[in-house]
Amino acid sequence: MCVCRPTKTYLISRFPHTLWCSCRTFVFSLLTKGRPSPLHIVVSAVVFCSVNGFLQGHHMLHCTQYHSGWHRDTRFITGLLMFFTGMAINIHSDYILRNLRKPGEVSYKIPRGGMFELVSGANFFGEIVEWCGYAVACWSFPAFSFALFTICSIGPRAYHHHRYYLEKFKDYPKSRKAVIPFLL
Repeated sequence: MCVCRPTKTYLISRFPHTLWCSCRTFVFSLLTKGRPSPLHIVVSAVVFCSVNGFLQGHHMLHCTQYHSGWHRDTRFITGLLMFFTGMAINIHSDYILRNLRKPGEVSYKIPRGGMFELVSGANFFGEIVEWCGYAVACWSFPAFSFALFTICSIGPRAYHHHRYYLEKFKDYPKSRKAVIPFLL
């Protein structure tokens, strides 16, 4: 029987993923206003997050060999800085979006402030930065795969939101990009 003892590096590497999952599950869901999510979306999210969490954890526990000084490695430190920067952008952008409408309002409004001054999908941009940072910090195939999946699933959503805003609002800032500041 194999008994795995997580190292300090493993625990530090898992912290961002665990923190994000906890915030998304408990904090974000309690703060979100509006219509309830359809059951199939909730079930899909639970399945995806469970499989992703298992793959990330399994790979880090059984497949990855971090050297004892990994938590001082430039890749790890850079990745953590990216992760927490992306998380701050994401949390702030969600705050702006949650407070766009007053109780009872149903009309769309142009989000302003924070990264919304540069991109239409500031919350999406923050999440992409988070998971790219996580991939750099972990330096593993599953983490890079998850970052790529995030880019491929969230990027098009940001682009469609951007197009919608441009069509709906005549006064929408033309200098804003969809998801990547100054580029896309």
